[in-house]
Amino acid sequence: MRIKKLTKDDAEDYRNIRLEALYNAPDSFGTMYQEEVLMTIDQFRERIPVDNNNFILGCYEDKEIIGIIALHQGERIKVRHKAYIRSMYVQPEYRKKGIGKLLLNELIERAKAIDEIEILLLDVVTNNLSAKQLYLSLGFQIYGIEKMAYKFNDRYFDVESMSLQLKSLQS
Repeated sequence: MRIKKLTKDDAEDYRNIRLEALYNAPDSFGTMYQEEVLMTIDQFRERIPVDNNNFILGCYEDKEIIGIIALHQGERIKVRHKAYIRSMYVQPEYRKKGIGKLLLNELIERAKAIDEIEILLLDVVTNNLSAKQLYLSLGFQIYGIEKMAYKFNDRYFDVESMSLQLKSLQS
Protein backbone atom coordinates (compact mmCIF):
# COMPACT_ATOMS: atom_id res chain seq x y z
CA MET A 1 0.00 0.00 0.00
CA ARG A 2 1.18 3.48 -0.76
CA ILE A 3 -0.51 6.82 -0.36
CA LYS A 4 0.26 9.68 -2.70
CA LYS A 5 -1.05 13.13 -3.43
CA LEU A 6 -2.91 12.99 -6.73
CA THR A 7 -1.70 15.19 -9.57
CA LYS A 8 -3.35 16.20 -12.82
CA ASP A 9 -1.73 13.09 -14.36
CA ASP A 10 -3.88 10.93 -12.06
CA ALA A 11 -7.18 12.25 -13.46
CA GLU A 12 -8.21 8.89 -14.90
CA ASP A 13 -7.64 7.08 -11.58
CA TYR A 14 -9.49 9.85 -9.75
CA ARG A 15 -12.43 9.76 -12.16
CA ASN A 16 -12.73 5.97 -11.94
CA ILE A 17 -12.75 5.78 -8.14
CA ARG A 18 -14.91 8.87 -7.71
CA LEU A 19 -17.57 7.46 -10.03
CA GLU A 20 -17.33 4.10 -8.28
CA ALA A 21 -17.85 5.81 -4.91
CA LEU A 22 -20.91 7.69 -6.14
CA TYR A 23 -22.34 4.54 -7.73
CA ASN A 24 -21.70 2.23 -4.76
CA ALA A 25 -22.63 4.64 -1.95
CA PRO A 26 -25.18 7.09 -3.37
CA ASP A 27 -26.55 8.05 0.05
CA SER A 28 -23.11 8.99 1.41
CA PHE A 29 -22.30 11.85 -0.94
CA GLY A 30 -23.95 15.14 -1.79
CA THR A 31 -23.36 14.53 -5.51
CA MET A 32 -25.02 11.91 -7.68
CA TYR A 33 -23.32 9.45 -10.04
CA GLN A 34 -25.67 10.62 -12.81
CA GLU A 35 -24.28 14.16 -12.46
CA GLU A 36 -20.57 13.32 -12.51
CA VAL A 37 -20.59 10.50 -15.08
CA LEU A 38 -21.31 13.19 -17.68
CA MET A 39 -18.12 15.06 -16.82
CA THR A 40 -15.13 14.77 -19.13
CA ILE A 41 -11.70 13.60 -18.08
CA ASP A 42 -10.54 17.22 -18.43
CA GLN A 43 -13.21 18.35 -15.98
CA PHE A 44 -11.97 15.76 -13.47
CA ARG A 45 -8.38 16.87 -14.12
CA GLU A 46 -9.39 20.45 -13.27
CA ARG A 47 -10.85 19.30 -9.94
CA ILE A 48 -7.48 18.00 -8.74
CA PRO A 49 -5.87 20.82 -6.71
CA VAL A 50 -2.28 21.80 -7.42
CA ASP A 51 -1.44 23.68 -4.21
CA ASN A 52 -0.27 22.22 -0.91
CA ASN A 53 -3.22 23.40 1.20
CA ASN A 54 -5.79 21.60 -0.94
CA PHE A 55 -5.21 18.06 -2.10
CA ILE A 56 -6.61 14.65 -2.86
CA LEU A 57 -4.80 11.62 -1.52
CA GLY A 58 -5.03 8.27 -3.24
CA CYS A 59 -4.22 4.91 -1.70
CA TYR A 60 -2.77 2.43 -4.17
CA GLU A 61 -2.21 -1.29 -4.03
CA ASP A 62 0.34 -1.97 -6.72
CA LYS A 63 -0.86 0.35 -9.51
CA GLU A 64 -4.57 0.25 -8.68
CA ILE A 65 -6.21 3.07 -6.74
CA ILE A 66 -8.31 1.62 -3.91
CA GLY A 67 -9.20 4.67 -1.82
CA ILE A 68 -9.32 8.46 -1.81
CA ILE A 69 -9.75 11.36 0.59
CA ALA A 70 -9.67 15.11 -0.08
CA LEU A 71 -8.77 18.20 1.95
CA HIS A 72 -9.98 21.69 1.14
CA GLN A 73 -8.82 24.69 3.16
CA GLY A 74 -11.16 27.64 3.59
CA GLU A 75 -10.26 30.42 1.17
CA ARG A 76 -11.46 33.59 2.87
CA ILE A 77 -9.22 35.19 5.49
CA LYS A 78 -11.58 34.55 8.41
CA VAL A 79 -11.94 30.82 7.62
CA ARG A 80 -8.42 29.88 6.55
CA HIS A 81 -7.90 28.23 9.94
CA LYS A 82 -10.41 25.54 8.92
CA ALA A 83 -10.07 22.74 6.40
CA TYR A 84 -12.74 20.34 5.19
CA ILE A 85 -12.35 16.63 4.65
CA ARG A 86 -14.38 15.46 1.67
CA SER A 87 -14.96 12.55 -0.66
CA MET A 88 -13.55 9.77 1.51
CA TYR A 89 -14.02 6.37 -0.08
CA VAL A 90 -12.42 2.93 0.14
CA GLN A 91 -13.36 0.13 -2.24
CA PRO A 92 -15.62 -2.45 -0.52
CA GLU A 93 -13.12 -5.32 -0.78
CA TYR A 94 -10.52 -3.25 1.11
CA ARG A 95 -12.74 -2.11 3.96
CA LYS A 96 -12.07 -3.25 7.52
CA LYS A 97 -8.36 -3.55 6.64
CA GLY A 98 -7.23 -0.20 8.00
CA ILE A 99 -7.13 1.62 4.64
CA GLY A 100 -9.56 4.34 5.74
CA LYS A 101 -7.58 4.91 8.91
CA LEU A 102 -4.34 5.02 6.91
CA LEU A 103 -5.78 7.65 4.53
CA LEU A 104 -7.25 9.71 7.35
CA ASN A 105 -4.06 9.63 9.42
CA GLU A 106 -2.00 10.72 6.40
CA LEU A 107 -4.40 13.58 5.74
CA ILE A 108 -4.31 14.66 9.40
CA GLU A 109 -0.49 14.66 9.44
CA ARG A 110 -0.33 16.71 6.24
CA ALA A 111 -2.93 19.14 7.63
CA LYS A 112 -0.92 19.55 10.85
CA ALA A 113 2.07 20.61 8.75
CA ILE A 114 0.08 23.51 7.28
CA ASP A 115 0.59 26.40 9.73
CA GLU A 116 -2.77 28.07 9.15
CA ILE A 117 -4.96 24.98 9.63
CA GLU A 118 -6.19 24.60 13.20
CA ILE A 119 -9.42 22.63 12.77
CA LEU A 120 -10.52 19.81 10.49
CA LEU A 121 -14.22 19.52 9.66
CA LEU A 122 -16.21 16.79 7.97
CA ASP A 123 -19.77 15.65 7.45
CA VAL A 124 -20.96 12.06 7.65
CA VAL A 125 -24.37 10.57 6.95
CA THR A 126 -25.70 9.42 10.32
CA ASN A 127 -26.38 5.87 9.12
CA ASN A 128 -22.76 5.39 7.98
CA LEU A 129 -21.79 3.84 11.30
CA SER A 130 -18.40 2.44 10.27
CA ALA A 131 -17.18 5.81 8.97
CA LYS A 132 -18.55 7.62 12.03
CA GLN A 133 -16.82 5.12 14.33
CA LEU A 134 -13.51 5.65 12.50
CA TYR A 135 -13.78 9.43 12.86
CA LEU A 136 -14.66 9.19 16.56
CA SER A 137 -11.73 6.79 17.17
CA LEU A 138 -9.34 9.42 15.80
CA GLY A 139 -10.66 12.14 18.08
CA PHE A 140 -13.31 13.83 15.94
CA GLN A 141 -16.27 15.16 17.88
CA ILE A 142 -19.84 15.67 16.73
CA TYR A 143 -20.88 19.31 16.92
CA GLY A 144 -24.15 19.32 15.02
CA ILE A 145 -26.73 17.44 13.01
CA GLU A 146 -28.41 18.66 9.85
CA LYS A 147 -31.78 16.96 9.53
CA MET A 148 -32.87 15.97 6.02
CA ALA A 149 -29.53 17.09 4.55
CA TYR A 150 -29.78 14.75 1.55
CA LYS A 151 -32.78 13.41 -0.31
CA PHE A 152 -32.35 10.32 -2.44
CA ASN A 153 -35.09 8.06 -3.81
CA ASP A 154 -37.68 9.85 -1.69
CA ARG A 155 -35.68 9.10 1.49
CA TYR A 156 -34.05 11.72 3.65
CA PHE A 157 -30.63 11.36 5.25
CA ASP A 158 -29.38 13.31 8.25
CA VAL A 159 -25.76 14.44 8.31
CA GLU A 160 -23.59 14.85 11.40
CA SER A 161 -20.92 17.54 11.39
CA MET A 162 -17.69 16.59 13.12
CA SER A 163 -14.51 18.47 14.01
CA LEU A 164 -10.98 17.72 15.11
CA GLN A 165 -8.92 20.45 16.70
CA LEU A 166 -5.31 20.20 15.48
CA LYS A 167 -3.78 23.13 17.34
CA SER A 168 -4.59 24.62 20.72
CA LEU A 169 -6.69 27.73 20.87
CA GLN A 170 -4.85 31.01 21.10
CA SER A 171 -6.23 33.81 23.22
